[in-house]
Amino acid sequence: MINKLLLFIEKRGPLAFSIGLFCLLVVYSREISPMFAEGHWKVDALYSSIFGWSSVQVGFAFGVYGFVASKTDGFTHAIKNTVAMARFLKYLKSANILGFALTIASLPLMVVNPDISTPFSKAYVITSIWFSVFAWAFLTFLRIALTFGKIVAVKDQEPFFGA
Repeated sequence: MINKLLLFIEKRGPLAFSIGLFCLLVVYSREISPMFAEGHWKVDALYSSIFGWSSVQVGFAFGVYGFVASKTDGFTHAIKNTVAMARFLKYLKSANILGFALTIASLPLMVVNPDISTPFSKAYVITSIWFSVFAWAFLTFLRIALTFGKIVAVKDQEPFFGA
């Protein structure tokens, strides 16, 4: 039972967190918007930092995919046709797609620099959606990074040729 719950959280947790975060951003927009209006938080810094992060994320995810896809020996090759590896590759694909989409979506936000200092405004809601997608992408990245770390931590055994 506990394993099914953990698997459900692993599969659906990033998206569920993202949806919850969006709801919180909307509910607390009256508290968040003034932070940008008064200059305590810089919206342009938010846009550029998430653009930078998403770019790095896509590069890392493509690198991981290249490593896993090209490995023809050792532990990584041995687990290639397992359910766990199929799940990992699905997570890797979603991390790549989300990271790429986030990178592309960040470009116009950096150029236009929408004013989110008004609670419940269209710009505030769009930026909240974008930030929630960032949370989703970050958690999918974290999921693959942790799993990839475990995969590469397994030492390949030297072949045993007998006594």
